[in-house]
Amino acid sequence: MLVYAVDLGTTNLKAVLYDEQLRRLATASTPAVYRREGVRVEFDPESLFDSVIELIGRCARRAGAVGNGEATIVLTGQAESLVLIDRDGEPVRPGMSWLDDRAVAEAVELGDRFGLDEAFAVTGEPFPSATWPAAKLRWLSRYEPEAIASADSILMIKDYIVFRLTGTAVGEVSTRGFTYLWDVPNGGYWHEMIEFCSTPADRLPPVVPAATDLGLVSDEVAALLPPMTTYRVNIGALDHFCAMVGTGSYGGGSVSESAGTVLSLCLLAPDWRFDPKRKVSFHTGLRPGDTVLFNGVDGGGAALEWYRIQGLGGMSYPELEKQLRARDHRNPPMFLPYLTGINPPDYFTQAKGAFLDLDLGHDRVDLAYAVEEGIAHLLRRNVEYFAADPAQELVSTGGGAASAFWNQLKADVCGVDVVVPDELEATCRGAATLALVTAGVLDGFEDASRLNAPPAIRYRPSDDGRRAARYARFDNYLQRLFGDPGAPTENSGTEKKDTR
Repeated sequence: MLVYAVDLGTTNLKAVLYDEQLRRLATASTPAVYRREGVRVEFDPESLFDSVIELIGRCARRAGAVGNGEATIVLTGQAESLVLIDRDGEPVRPGMSWLDDRAVAEAVELGDRFGLDEAFAVTGEPFPSATWPAAKLRWLSRYEPEAIASADSILMIKDYIVFRLTGTAVGEVSTRGFTYLWDVPNGGYWHEMIEFCSTPADRLPPVVPAATDLGLVSDEVAALLPPMTTYRVNIGALDHFCAMVGTGSYGGGSVSESAGTVLSLCLLAPDWRFDPKRKVSFHTGLRPGDTVLFNGVDGGGAALEWYRIQGLGGMSYPELEKQLRARDHRNPPMFLPYLTGINPPDYFTQAKGAFLDLDLGHDRVDLAYAVEEGIAHLLRRNVEYFAADPAQELVSTGGGAASAFWNQLKADVCGVDVVVPDELEATCRGAATLALVTAGVLDGFEDASRLNAPPAIRYRPSDDGRRAARYARFDNYLQRLFGDPGAPTENSGTEKKDTR
């Protein structure tokens, strides 16, 4: 059995081919293409599907994977992007990326109508956002009612590729918590919200568990794919949750960090109980009864990339790493990485980025250290807020995890081991694992750790008494500059929260 894991990423589309032993046989990728106009970000759904077919073909050619045998296509990737199709399966309008920010006013209306705490308890999302399909559907019902009227199925991006592969409109439960239309605790659509968004409930697809086998591809699609005896389709799961499986962190006590442009955190929470005061989103996990917590922090790698361009003149990351290692950093400045404003877990509405404790002895490398340390402080703030019990380890993937200096700094600041698997395709590896478990090739997620598992580097916290004082100073500056003794304002959560 061969497995094609297809990742519908925001920046890139990717396909990775695995065998039953989770050996990676081939990889292919292509940039995601968008049409941008102001706050509007759209894409061509049909071109997206064509790219998926082309990537599978490229993997097959590189691996020589044609002939007799069974293959499964399993899907992962982003969640919120929206596609509306008519009765013939044709898109009624361009797809709306989750990056599309036109529905800010409509997101405010969702919060005003239902109340933040009530909606949080139902949807699993602390605040409404223009990101969510609910806000976009309300916008469409107001400004493009003909699109809603002509839509036979209202799908998310992964649902659309499933439809094109199988001819069946169906959704998958781990992505539903990113719609603001789904009742997460009760496992069904939130019909009051759907009605408020002027969306016909019968246009929304039925929803199945993560990793459900949907059967064979359609005959039309089979003719487009490299020759094999059969191709089946597995619906897969959300990219963040697949990455947890791919790195072996889908287990209690391990916090999964995606250290990219956005700092994203996931945690399987076996004994989770809803608390409206803990503003962490909660979602249906990959197995019956699982709850996964999720936080997306805009002030992550984006802050370092900003400083690399604006403060270091585009210095390469390897050169920055070299210069950071050459210093002892005994008297660094402090940095608050709030360049995008509101960030969990505080949601300070007036927050801004700031350098503090500067003196004439500091240079641009000292400031670069402050940026990395400031993001590590923000990471610690979220990890401690995120997990009810102290985290056992932090499993890190993404571009930021390539920096050994920064990994050690995170371990020191957070006071917990940082584990970095040598796996560039953690999301696809996790998706392939789901498909193999469903097919009965593997008994469970844990089996994947015994099959060609990537080596990992573990960074252990150093015994440095300065760390607690540095973090206390960070907290003190944050509270004095931006601290709000009250709860977030009603509209504070409607600012854009990048979760990809």
